Amino acid sequence: MKAMVLREYMKPLALEEVDRPAYGPGEVLLKVKAAGVCGTDLKIRDGLVPTKELPLIPGHEVAGVVAATGENVRRFREGDEVLVSFYIPCNSCPTCLSGRQTICPQLKGRIGFEFNGGFAEYVTVPEDCLISKPQAISFPQAAVISDALGTCYHALVRRAKVKKGDSLVIVGGGGGLGLHALQIAKWLGAVVIGVDVSAEKLDLMKAYGADLVIDGGAPSWSTIVADYTQGLGADHVVNFVAHQQSIDEGIKAVHNGGHLVLVAYSKEVKFNALWGHLHEIDLLSTRAATKADIEECLKLVTANQIEPVIDQRIKLGDLNHGLQLIKEGKLKGRLVMDME
Repeated sequence: MKAMVLREYMKPLALEEVDRPAYGPGEVLLKVKAAGVCGTDLKIRDGLVPTKELPLIPGHEVAGVVAATGENVRRFREGDEVLVSFYIPCNSCPTCLSGRQTICPQLKGRIGFEFNGGFAEYVTVPEDCLISKPQAISFPQAAVISDALGTCYHALVRRAKVKKGDSLVIVGGGGGLGLHALQIAKWLGAVVIGVDVSAEKLDLMKAYGADLVIDGGAPSWSTIVADYTQGLGADHVVNFVAHQQSIDEGIKAVHNGGHLVLVAYSKEVKFNALWGHLHEIDLLSTRAATKADIEECLKLVTANQIEPVIDQRIKLGDLNHGLQLIKEGKLKGRLVMDME
């Protein structure tokens, strides 16, 4: 089969002919129909995210058709259309039983990180990671749901517990994650302030329902948030940009006792702990999405409450070009590898 293989960090992936993966008794062989491409894949390429030893086939946002099943697989059969929850937790420890599988201390790994992923014609997936795909949803849409939507749902609903009437700032609101967070926030009934750095993305946030949009290039945009909220500041600031200025302004935009939610991550950015201390601001980290989160997002998409936002579709061999588009910040929505 053909696959995009990472053999050396900081280097382009190579389109290669590799063996079709084997599958165990509790696994399925999935024929990949679509795979989302995101900033994390860029970090994996550059060696900034812990993964298994190279070589690696990345790709953690996967949707496809079951091509074969292991002998112990009971809930799925050949021909079923599915999307994938890419974390493989133990599902039995206290952390998992409390609903926080993405931080399972006995995590077996992640598809596209510790295990080969979906930037290939086929991928092996444990049965427990599969979610049935409705016929009404396309494979590219399904691939986007598993991460771009699921991660935002996890951040806003599970971690920040955003509720109707809350004020929420989305930093990077015009990007591939931000536009999904914006839709979820509006579905929750929040007042949404979108922050981004191009006129095109400001217009896009307006189109998806932002109540106010702010040019993030402004040196002190937190004062605009303060003015809009009558001096109170926002209940939540959700940051999708691992950039120091956005962190500095973001924490100033939160009212006393509010939440600064960090979805983007980087070891280089610093947090003003004194400001956080003086204003009792809760710093919330958030990690991907559980299978239950993804299933809830699937319901929202099926009910036409939220739509996956796809900017461009590429083919398998165009992955390196796609990663460059992400690096340059040129996408307005998600990038999807379409294998059909």
